[in-house]
Amino acid sequence: MSNRQVPLVIARTVRRAGDSWFLAGAAAVFLAQQLAISYLGTSGVEGQFRRVFFFASTILLVLFALRFRRFWGAWLVAAGIVLNLVPMAAHGGSMPIDFAVIEESGAFPEVRREDIGRQTNHGKDVVLERDDIHFFALSDRYVVELPGYGANIYSLGDFVLFAAVGLILLQAPFMVLAPRRANNAQTV
Repeated sequence: MSNRQVPLVIARTVRRAGDSWFLAGAAAVFLAQQLAISYLGTSGVEGQFRRVFFFASTILLVLFALRFRRFWGAWLVAAGIVLNLVPMAAHGGSMPIDFAVIEESGAFPEVRREDIGRQTNHGKDVVLERDDIHFFALSDRYVVELPGYGANIYSLGDFVLFAAVGLILLQAPFMVLAPRRANNAQTV
């Protein structure tokens, strides 16, 4: 390695270490968001804190995703988060799910008509009637049954997020190998 390459290697090492801190920060914000959505009430002071925390943490997650914009999938992560944010923002930080979709899917037999207006299983979903759902096309409404996992209900934003993860996994090895090829080209 020549003296000219040393600063490049140091810069890449620092960037990768910084990436680790950003990933850890994103994971911590995501975990805190999921805990808040799952365990904080939806009314009163607790509900108000839940909504503010949800929106602030969602903005942070989009910014974390865009920090990794060199990965094509990061753009899709940001888009998927925003697609999920739209219906959740219209419903106080909860993802609306049509009771009829739950009933027809058989995915959650424990959810009954009397659960309309309530969160499901300490989760992010709130059970509503179709007419009460804003941005229905973006809500949890697509039933997918996976072998070994069973039926679940997803949103359009979830599918974009799944695609993002796949794209990142495809691109990551090329990103790891690319600096080495650039270094090898410089030494020739």
